[in-house]
Amino acid sequence: MTSTVRAVLLFATVLLVAGCGRSVDGSPETGAVAGPATTPSVTTAPRTTTTTPPRTTTTTTTPTATAQAQADPKTFAGTAAGSYYFTTPSTKFHCGILTGGDLPTAGCHGPMPASAPKVPGAGASGTAVTPNAIEVTGARPGQFASAGDPRYYPLDGSAAPALPYDSALQVNDLTCLVDEKSGVTCRSEAGHGFTLSDSAFRVW
Repeated sequence: MTSTVRAVLLFATVLLVAGCGRSVDGSPETGAVAGPATTPSVTTAPRTTTTTPPRTTTTTTTPTATAQAQADPKTFAGTAAGSYYFTTPSTKFHCGILTGGDLPTAGCHGPMPASAPKVPGAGASGTAVTPNAIEVTGARPGQFASAGDPRYYPLDGSAAPALPYDSALQVNDLTCLVDEKSGVTCRSEAGHGFTLSDSAFRVW
């Protein structure tokens, strides 16, 4: 073997050993660039929660007014000047509006409720009796009374016409009307009055 061949073999051996060393220690080959390992990131969009507001129900109540028919006073006029008479549709109460005297008065006769207070008897001083009338004047609150002579019947004994339910009979500053449930009411423009049925009453 010549010296030239030995030299070539020795050089090849050196190159082989050098290549194995690089692969054993894990060093990168020439020209390779090592970088940190990366893990792909996943971006999750934030969850959006939609809240539906509660439904609000608004109820509007429109007050209703009951219109009262106006009765013609001429229909109820009595024979005496300034007197007007009527009965309730049930004919339980006989009522009148009397404006011919010095003290205009509206009142009724009929079956008084058991809770009505006793009143001084007509012609019997100091004796308390069951009232047979209720009345109101412009200057005085409604009150029960004992009338010796019936005041709220037509003087000629005729039958007074019925005042229809929810119809108002107004003469000067006195007004009467009849409600099917509460009974007959008479009041003055001064703010006094009464409401009467055969089972209950109110005076003011």
